[in-house]
Amino acid sequence: MSDTIGTRLRHIREEKGLNQIDVGEAVGISRSYLSDIEAGKKDGSIKTITALAQYYDVSLDYLAGLPVPAIQSAEDAAHNDFERILLKIWRAMSEEERLGLMALLKARIDINAA
Repeated sequence: MSDTIGTRLRHIREEKGLNQIDVGEAVGISRSYLSDIEAGKKDGSIKTITALAQYYDVSLDYLAGLPVPAIQSAEDAAHNDFERILLKIWRAMSEEERLGLMALLKARIDINAA
């Protein structure tokens, strides 16, 4: 079996017990388009592959078969389920949402420090 983006996507989907219809709807593509990507008939746009990587919570490097860099220290890793949930939420946010959240947190910290 060739280790392509399509085969990796298919493997992840099957491993998670998901079907193409549900995955396609979740990322905004048709089942047939997802099928073509998984079969290697189409490459998929960067937008589509990125959406699939986010949906499956994997990196683009992983999907492309590139080495995934090791975490440099324990401080770079989530330490518990709560931190993992926060990280997943953070990664799902847009840059605008992240900036808004950071401003809200800074304002809250400044109020508590006063």
